[in-house]
Amino acid sequence: MVRSLAAVLSRNATNPTSHGYPFDPDPSKLGELRDANSLLGNPVALRERIQEDGYLLFRRYLDRDQVLAARRELAEKLASVGLIDRSRPLTDAIYSGSNAGLGQIDRATFAKNLRTGPALREVVHRGPVIQFFETFLGGEIRALDYVWVRNVRVGAATGCHFDWVYMGRGTRNLYTSWIPMGEVPLSDGPLAILEGSHQIAELQNTYGALDVDRDKETPYTGGWLTKDVTAVQARYGGRWLTAEFEPGDLLVFGMFLLHCSLDNRSPEGRIRLSTDTRYQRADEPADERWVGEEPFGHGMQ
Repeated sequence: MVRSLAAVLSRNATNPTSHGYPFDPDPSKLGELRDANSLLGNPVALRERIQEDGYLLFRRYLDRDQVLAARRELAEKLASVGLIDRSRPLTDAIYSGSNAGLGQIDRATFAKNLRTGPALREVVHRGPVIQFFETFLGGEIRALDYVWVRNVRVGAATGCHFDWVYMGRGTRNLYTSWIPMGEVPLSDGPLAILEGSHQIAELQNTYGALDVDRDKETPYTGGWLTKDVTAVQARYGGRWLTAEFEPGDLLVFGMFLLHCSLDNRSPEGRIRLSTDTRYQRADEPADERWVGEEPFGHGMQ
């Protein structure tokens, strides 16, 4: 059962962090993502909400059993290379503490295997998620073929960034779906977004003009604006918004929403499993790096 952010924070001895930078727990600086379930089936209202908030959160929208099947599929593959502690239930996805198995395999082949499993594709490329985007965008949908699988271990986090800097060679009307593949309590490092950041023209015209494969000499390491959530908030304002998640939840946002993740501080050592997938209208141009049977990815300059 998902707990409210206020309830979680009231029980925590320490504030959530990202890359060690603490979030200010004051309600004026840290808040909870609001759900948009009441707007489902109303594309006009959905578009108005995402223009206002920059994101749409749907609770229990996806098929829970299908999500858990995808989680098991991912956990089995991670276990096959020694990343999962087999003394614990497989789907708990407890890190084994060793990466040694990764040194004995072809990493590119393994990564492809991880993102192309049938149970995973059932969740991200069929069913409710496609139905949502057909309604939301009002037409036939194209999903980018590449699926970004995240297996985030304790101590890891994602820095503050726009998605556009990684996939900005097609339509600007491209949307990300962040899907938790299982429960993601606050301790396990869920996503956080900076409220109102999708409307900051200065960010879009500077950092947001970056193409990570074209622009090699930049101050933005790996495409991240920064790791420092405190500095970003001090400069641009807005609250950081986050929440706990459960199987079936779906978070949708556009290319110019600044987001990051909290540090995974799971006391059990659990790996946070989630996916990022992208969707657009089929009649608009797609970034060719991420489509086809063998997407080029960042190998294309």
